[in-house]
Amino acid sequence: MLKPRTVLFSAALLVVAGLVPVVYFAALVAWQFSALFQAGSWVPLPATLLFTQHSLLEASRAAPALPFIPELPWAWLMKPESLLPAHAAVTWTLRRLHVGLAFAVVGLAVMALGALGAFRQVAVIRAHRERDQDRLRRGRDYREDGLTVSIDGRRKPFISSPPAA
Repeated sequence: MLKPRTVLFSAALLVVAGLVPVVYFAALVAWQFSALFQAGSWVPLPATLLFTQHSLLEASRAAPALPFIPELPWAWLMKPESLLPAHAAVTWTLRRLHVGLAFAVVGLAVMALGALGAFRQVAVIRAHRERDQDRLRRGRDYREDGLTVSIDGRRKPFISSPPAA
């Protein structure tokens, strides 16, 4: 019974770990709304901010949020002279995605994986518990109802219908 409970605990930790990127996404959106109400303008946070050098963007409007956005240098993405059609498609997509959305999607997937594992382990624990309770019930029934007294006074298990007296 220890192993299923340990796996259940690790599945619950997986759900909590998946919750962190979702909260990160919610915090970035909340920061954007607070900036909208304070400054009167919407601060866009496209996913291309992940692949740009933040030192180049310090003078821009998005500078206060940049410490909370990771910097993942990817030279191929930042070359506008790239003639690959995939480059244009990737940059177009990243310009329209929110910077925290990729993290939130991964976090939701991790949370779903943890929740499925937790539900599976709850079912395993329930099956173990029912099996143990059934075993104890059968033993109790065997001791109480399933025994008859024979002619010589010994107790025997009840196998067929009792002999007529």
